[in-house]
Amino acid sequence: MTTRPEPNGECPLCGAAVTVEEERCPSCGLARPAARGSAVVCRSGLWFLALMFVAIYALVLATVAAAR
Repeated sequence: MTTRPEPNGECPLCGAAVTVEEERCPSCGLARPAARGSAVVCRSGLWFLALMFVAIYALVLATVAAAR
């Protein structure tokens, strides 16, 4: 019989105890990207979202200006 490490948190979906080392929740199977060492949202992703927001805003602004 192996002993499990002490839980360091809980799953945001089901509330089950989850350790830092586990890549998935043992109860519901929710993936935990931060446990694998990867950033959930990286800086380039935030810049891409900001650029897309500005592009969509400019497109809507140009459409409204052209309609007048």
